Amino acid sequence: MQDLPSFDELRAMAEQAPDDLEALRLSMSEAIISNASTEMQPRLRAQMSHINQVIAKGKNPNHTNILLMAELQVQLKRFAQALNAPETLTEHQAKIMPFSPPSKKQEVLPQQREE
Repeated sequence: MQDLPSFDELRAMAEQAPDDLEALRLSMSEAIISNASTEMQPRLRAQMSHINQVIAKGKNPNHTNILLMAELQVQLKRFAQALNAPETLTEHQAKIMPFSPPSKKQEVLPQQREE
């Protein structure tokens, strides 16, 4: 497995070659996932996909860090909940309601609206 470059090297990559830094992040993540047990790999890939989606929402590096920190806080809260009160993880049930399409009276086409 590849060693993580020093902080100074990572900072230089972030400033001068952000695409190379992103490629490094992805390749090291893939190496970690590949070295995990086959049972854990699907979960790790799903987590990686979620992280990539959070990163994609970032407007700039600071915004991305804030989004990732918020996601980490959600995960830590869930982890603490699993340790301290595991029964609360499954106590919420969704209320399933039948779908009823809108009636003809409720449908208003844009050209029928009065302005």
